[in-house]
Amino acid sequence: MTISYSRWPDDLTARYREKGYWLDLQMTDVLERHQQSDNVAVIDGDRQFSYRQLARLSDNLAAALQRRGLKSGDTALVQLGKVAEFYLTLFALFKIGVAPVNALFSHQRTS
Repeated sequence: MTISYSRWPDDLTARYREKGYWLDLQMTDVLERHQQSDNVAVIDGDRQFSYRQLARLSDNLAAALQRRGLKSGDTALVQLGKVAEFYLTLFALFKIGVAPVNALFSHQRTS
């Protein structure tokens, strides 16, 4: 499948594809291909999540976000540190077609 909505110049897009940097796969492709695997997908300190767990938990979060009104085409601000929940949230948003807007955790309000 070729994705045709790149906002990059055509010459750069072609070069990145030729070099194999861009594979024209959705971000959820890796998770979908390995969703039945018990291999480790994410390590967060002492916690580990398999691909199977990541798929199930992100499915659950996606459903909860949809119940709260998020829908395909929306955007959502994501402000999480280097934790497993970042990946759970990212994949949940991708699954329902919501574009994540990632903000640095250090930019949080402190007052």
